Amino acid sequence: MTKTLKLIALACVAFCVFTFAKKPSTEINVIPYPQSVEVGKGVFKGAGANFNCDQNIDADCVTLIRDFADQLTYVSGRVNSFALPVGLAKTAAEGSMKGFIFLKDNALGPEEYSIDINKKTCVVKASAYNGFLYALQTLKQLTDVEIFSDKVDPDQKFLFPVVSIKDKPRFAYRGMHLDCARHFFSVEEVKKYLDIMAAYKLNRMHWHLTEDQGWRIEIKKYPKLTQIGAFRNGTMVGKDFNSNDGIRYGGYYTQEQVKDIVAYAQKLGITVIPEIDLPGHMLGALAAYPELGCTGGPYEVWTRWGVSDQVMCPGKEDMFIFLEDVFTELMELFPSEYIHIGGDECPKTEWEKCPDCQARIKALGIKADDKHSAEQYLQN
Repeated sequence: MTKTLKLIALACVAFCVFTFAKKPSTEINVIPYPQSVEVGKGVFKGAGANFNCDQNIDADCVTLIRDFADQLTYVSGRVNSFALPVGLAKTAAEGSMKGFIFLKDNALGPEEYSIDINKKTCVVKASAYNGFLYALQTLKQLTDVEIFSDKVDPDQKFLFPVVSIKDKPRFAYRGMHLDCARHFFSVEEVKKYLDIMAAYKLNRMHWHLTEDQGWRIEIKKYPKLTQIGAFRNGTMVGKDFNSNDGIRYGGYYTQEQVKDIVAYAQKLGITVIPEIDLPGHMLGALAAYPELGCTGGPYEVWTRWGVSDQVMCPGKEDMFIFLEDVFTELMELFPSEYIHIGGDECPKTEWEKCPDCQARIKALGIKADDKHSAEQYLQN
């Protein structure tokens, strides 16, 4: 009985070893992980491979693919030739071509792509710019990390695993938020942020540009917004709200710099959505134009964090004219469908005492109820 059990146990172990040894890996190191992945055996050598791009692919996509070929050429030290051959789809289907092959497939959605790699070819299909963009991001993650480098490594072959991938985003809106109002980031830092977003196939950057602690975007009709509102006289230290490091701090983006960042983002498949937070969180603007507040000031760009009681005055027509002018200039800079207007954390203390706000409430026939005050409905 004991010998029989031992034989059965050994047979089970042998079966498991044989089974798992034969089972191919189904994992690749790609983030976000593609919807469908089938891993085969072997690798495709990318360094020195030819690039063939379907003539049906539009110019922007061709540029995107060519940039990838140029990067691979640069970091490997081996020339990756680039061509736009006629009848590429048929030739690729016949299997008579080697290297990277990029084909347009109108059956795929605008952000969808497929990658089929064997030992001789890497075939990429997409229908639009973002599809090719995300396919290239996946290819970069499939090979050695030096593909992101700016250094030449002639020993690096840039191997890609034999794999079949079909992928498209699960969510249409995939965003990150960047607050440049409390802490100012340079143009190059913002671009680096966008680069990281693109690596993970994110497509919306929510750009927080105004705050109590600073106004960060040039508005030509209101120059004091950046002359005065973009700088604060120090910053609180840690969580000590009564402290101040005494260091003047600030900065802003010119409209030309904004255009540059927006264009850079577009090449990465990212839409930039600006935020002008109002009617609270507006000390940056009020310090520059105190007539836009209920009391007329004096106001100062805030050196601390938190929620200020000093907010814009919706009882004054000048506030609406100001906002209309600001958003008119913003719409020329940002092609996004939306502009975010914040709306959070707006204390109503000043509105309750402000004759202009109270006159507006009366003129609009706003009434308080058991849910909200009249001032709350004024904002709504």
